[in-house]
Amino acid sequence: MLLRLLLLLFFSCITFGSLAQVYEPGWLVRSNGDTLRGEIENGFWREPPPFIHYRATAGSASQLFQPRQLRAVQFTGGRYFRYLALPVDHAAHTHLDRLERGLHYDVQTDSLLAEVLVEGHLSLLRVRLPSATHYFLLQPGHPVLELSERQYLRQLATGSWATADGNNYRGQLGTYFGTCPAAFAALQHTAFTADDLTAVVLTYNEQCTPARQAGRHWVAQASPRRRMALRGGVLAGGRYHHIPNLGVPAAVPCVDCGLHPFAGLYADLLQPGRVSAFTGEFSLQRFQSQGFQFFGPPTFQYRAWLGTARLGVRFLYPLPREQQVLFGFGYELAWVLAPVVTAGTATADELKSQEYAPPALLPHFVLGWRQQRLTISADAQLYNVEGGGDFSQRLFGTGYALRLATAYRLGRNPDAPKQPTSAAGGR
Repeated sequence: MLLRLLLLLFFSCITFGSLAQVYEPGWLVRSNGDTLRGEIENGFWREPPPFIHYRATAGSASQLFQPRQLRAVQFTGGRYFRYLALPVDHAAHTHLDRLERGLHYDVQTDSLLAEVLVEGHLSLLRVRLPSATHYFLLQPGHPVLELSERQYLRQLATGSWATADGNNYRGQLGTYFGTCPAAFAALQHTAFTADDLTAVVLTYNEQCTPARQAGRHWVAQASPRRRMALRGGVLAGGRYHHIPNLGVPAAVPCVDCGLHPFAGLYADLLQPGRVSAFTGEFSLQRFQSQGFQFFGPPTFQYRAWLGTARLGVRFLYPLPREQQVLFGFGYELAWVLAPVVTAGTATADELKSQEYAPPALLPHFVLGWRQQRLTISADAQLYNVEGGGDFSQRLFGTGYALRLATAYRLGRNPDAPKQPTSAAGGR
């Protein structure tokens, strides 16, 4: 059990990367200059949005736009993105395992939806990548200035290597703001944060530009505000089991082969970005199997309840018309509950000792489709019937179960905007 939990954690860490469809009022400008006003799906992105879902009204079909099809996207009273080609230094890293010895630069032009923090004579944009956060200063008649987090390995006098900060943003901005005393003075107390960089850019616009206007800023709206959310519901369907009889004597070729209906409960713990979720479920089904004993007749038949608990991770990817494809994996535990002998004889202790085939080390995999409250999915679970064997048998098992399930979410969508309530009338 501990090994399976560790494997689940490992798979989660390397792939964690379900997308709840939450629409908010906003507008977008297409690449041809057309402006569309309506509702935009808020993915609460940390990195540049990989796509944009738009619909004209709450009841209309949604449209999927790639970033290259857009010029700008903005939520009403919320975040603002512009599609631009920006010089991004891909050698900038802050993760220890990616640091290089000495300072290195790898500037490439990337076209993406960058988040606008300030828009004015001098504009400030932000691009968050897994490796580092980048800021860009845009001003007519000047080249784009990139500022980025950066660490590297520096060799000490002893010959060992230590991490060093390679972010020289104060030096870069000092040169950039050299002709603006107000901005240069403010820079001396400026940290490498969205708030502080916004403040110094607004100072520059207000004190050292021809229009003397600070410009508009969106730094207060620039932080994703959604937290984790719990959703749950009921599920039901059918499971086909193929658990071969590997015991001696082989009275029957298969101890559990057939289709069994099942029902249960599920819960999804959606992460703040709504691009991943931990999922858990518990279900019950009836099944019939064969038991073995050392004294008396070697085998007996029994019927029981099979309780299964699952823990895993799910990812959802958008489709047109507010549909989603889901993919996931996880591990299962199974218990034999309330067994009753149907053929042969067995003692109470022998009945209590009955266990279902243990799952193989390879996790079960899920593929499905979701629209609003309804989810339809299919999955496959491998079982290591003997509970031992070589590594290949432990990994892939010797039996399997195929499952088709339908799930229905109960309760309200925790991300749905709350409906305004009218004030109670007076007496």
